[in-house]
This record gives sequence, structure tokens and C-alpha cells, in this order.
Amino acid sequence: MTAIVNETVSVKKKPSGRRVIFASAFGNALEFFDFGVYNFFVVYISTLFFPPSADHNVALLLAFATFGVSFFMRPLGGIIVGAWADRFGRKPAMVFTIALMSLGTLMIGIAPTYETAGYWGTATLVLARLIQGVAAGGEVGASMSLLVESAPANRRGFYSSWSLATQGLATTFGGVVALGLSAWLPFATGSETVMAEWGWRVPFFIGVLLAPIGCWLRLSLENDVPEPVRNKKAATSESAFSLLLQHKATIVNGVLLAIGSTVATYISLFYYGTWAAKYLAMPQHYSHAAMLLAGVITFVGALLVGMLCDSVGRKKLILISRVMVLLCSWPSFWLLVNYPSPGMLLTVVFVMVSFTTLGGVPVMLLISELLPKRIRALGFALVYSIGVAIFGSFAQYFATQSIVLLDSLTAPAWYLGGGTLLSMLALLYVKEPAKELQ
Repeated sequence: MTAIVNETVSVKKKPSGRRVIFASAFGNALEFFDFGVYNFFVVYISTLFFPPSADHNVALLLAFATFGVSFFMRPLGGIIVGAWADRFGRKPAMVFTIALMSLGTLMIGIAPTYETAGYWGTATLVLARLIQGVAAGGEVGASMSLLVESAPANRRGFYSSWSLATQGLATTFGGVVALGLSAWLPFATGSETVMAEWGWRVPFFIGVLLAPIGCWLRLSLENDVPEPVRNKKAATSESAFSLLLQHKATIVNGVLLAIGSTVATYISLFYYGTWAAKYLAMPQHYSHAAMLLAGVITFVGALLVGMLCDSVGRKKLILISRVMVLLCSWPSFWLLVNYPSPGMLLTVVFVMVSFTTLGGVPVMLLISELLPKRIRALGFALVYSIGVAIFGSFAQYFATQSIVLLDSLTAPAWYLGGGTLLSMLALLYVKEPAKELQ
């Protein structure tokens, strides 16, 4: 009778998929809001934290470089937090990443400007972005592993789609906050310069204030996370490293797939709007509106694509996505240069983000499914972070630099197309994963 009672209690404690999704999704959205809100205010940051320059390209390049340098910390975060998650469970790693991301966000919110503190202000901004990079690198592996491992075999696509969907949700929330502040603060204060003076800091404080909710939700998953590796010998870093080497083909192909996803994501979600504001003289609120639209499409589209993954498969969707992004790369910039208008900007963003999202979900799912559980969080975080660090991190920097070097406003299309081709190459060497996880 006791055994039966204990078994019943165990069943009751089994986590529901809805609970796992919500706890993972809220924290993931919060972290990517903290990480990505920098992009919404990069025009202000570029003038406040770097030495004054007569060339507006220089300040913008420095701001994008600061954004990009954080991505080089993501592999480090992936190694440390991913190995921790594989050995001790997903929950503690996911709580830690929220706390760490919030620290970096708070530092940006209170950082002194270049005018106030000189290069100390710049150094504070860079250090904060490095801290955020470590947190983001660790978050993606632990949360993605939790979603994939908690899902029924026939719903892995839908479960895993929440990882990308919440990034879109974070962008949407960031866009709403940016648009709201840009419209309300000048009206409420009677100052047209209030956003540049201090208004841009408000979203960072919002992110910090929401962090305790994310931590609480993830702490509630105490009995819901997959059990950590029991065999201590198998859980050593040497064993993890040897397992990674056994899956080196998956690692290499995964990096190439991630390159295509991250280049397309950061160009379509963030760069089009900033590029239009800087080079086509569109008002800043249209840039925010484009990012807001991109976030909505990513959120809704990712969930729909996740369901498609469960019925159609991974590789077909990735191939269609990559072909369409490649074909639309140059025309998207050409149309905006020759027919500049808010309507054209929103149309281009809608099309490019839709095709990008079509490939984003199956790429993340495919990589995680091809890795065994003992190194899934570490392997996925490492693969995705390396791909992001190589191409995605400085996507906006290189896109802007290509305009300077080629003296053409359509030059970023070459960067977008190149990353897409590398991703298509990897598709030749990967197979559809088995239904049962390793």
C-alpha cells in the first residue's frame, strides 16, 4: 500500500508541459529583453558612451562593436553553465543566468556617460555587455534542453519553438516600451531631448525589476527538471569533452547552421530598422515600429513553424527558409533604397523575418536532437554560441562597415547572403534525427 501511495505522489509531482514551457519561456523572454533592448536605443548609446566624432558612422560602429563583443563571451557562458546544467540539472543553471543577466542590465542602466566619466563610462558599458554575454550563452543551452527533454516525441517542435518565440516576444515587448517611452516621455516632460538625457535608461530598470519573477518561476521547477547525470565519473569535464569530440561532425554542421540563423535574425529583426533611420533619414519611431513588427512575427511564426516541424520535418523547412532569404537579400535593400517609405520598410521586415523564422525553429531543434542528453546543454550552447560569435555578433557592425567600404547602401546584402550560403552547405551533411532522443 505504501509503495502505491508513494508512486501516486510521484505521478502528481510530475511536471506538466504547460508549466515547464511557461517557466522556461518567461525567463528566456526576460533575458533576451535585457540583452536586446540595447538595440532599440543604440542611436542614443552611440552618442553618449563614446568620444564625439564628426562622422556619425564611427560612433554607430563603436556602439555595434560593443553590442557584438558580448557575443564572444557566449561560448564561455555556454561551456560553464552548459556543463553545470548537464551535471547538476537544468533548474539551477537557468536561475543563475537570470541573476547574471540582471546584473549586467543594471550596470547599463546606471552607467555614467562619456561626458561624465570619460572612458570609465565606456568601460562600464563594455563590462556590462560581457556579463550579459556569459548569461545569454548559458541560458540558451539549459532552457532549450529542458524544453526538448520535457516534450512528447510528437510535439518536440512545438515545445522547442518557445525558445525562439520568446525571443520574439522579448523584441515585441522592447518595441512597445521603446515606442511608448519615445512618444510619452517628451509629451509628459515637455522636453524633446529627454530620451537622450535619461529616458533610454528606463527599459533597463524595467528588466531588472522583472527579474525576481523569472527567478521565482524557475525555482518552482524543483521537481520538474530532468534528473542530472548520476554517474559522477561520466559527468566529468574530460568525459564531456570526449563526447563532444565523438560528435564533432554535428558540432561543425551545427555551427554552420547557427551562422545562417543568426546573421538572418540580427539583420532582419534589428538592422533594417536602424539602417533605415540612419541612412534613409526615417524617423526613429519607424525604426522601433519595424523591430516591434519583427518581434510579433517571430513570436507567432515560431509557434506555427514549431507545429510544422512535428509534421513536415526539420531539413525541408530549413532549406526553404535559406533559399528564400538568399533570393530576397539584395532586393530587400534595393527596394528600400529606391522606394524609401515606412510602408516599404515594414513590408521588407515582414517578408524577411517570416522567412528567417521558418528556418530558425528547426535549426535549434535539429541541433539539440542530434546531441546526447549527457552533453545536450553544453553541446547546444557551445554550437549556437560559436555560430553567433563568428557571424551573428558583429552582423550589424560588418553590415555597416560594408556600406563604408563598398560605398553602397545595398552592401549588407552580401553579408546576409554569405551567411545563408554557409548554412545551406551544412544541410548536405546532416540527417533528420530519430524520434527517440539519445
